[in-house]
Amino acid sequence: SAFQGVRDDEGWQRRYQELKHFRSKNGHCRVPSNYDENKALGRWVSKQRSEYKLLIEDKPSQMTIERAEALEDISFEWEVKNRRQAHNDKGWQRRYE
Repeated sequence: SAFQGVRDDEGWQRRYQELKHFRSKNGHCRVPSNYDENKALGRWVSKQRSEYKLLIEDKPSQMTIERAEALEDISFEWEVKNRRQAHNDKGWQRRYE
């Protein structure tokens, strides 16, 4: 229902504000999924990534273009693992050059 959507959005906005606070404290949005200070935020962040993947694949998703843009405004990274992987590969190459 539309009401459900509004309620969801309130919760989403609250987490978004928490994420902004996390970023101002830590300089990035990579909240660990087992983040002790705010476990719900860690879970929320990984959920945003999977919902975004669904959105891109044109599957039903709670992610909207507006939400995706809001997250990108605060330099949210959609794929943390892959970037780290690429970074490690470069390090590996350097060692063996």
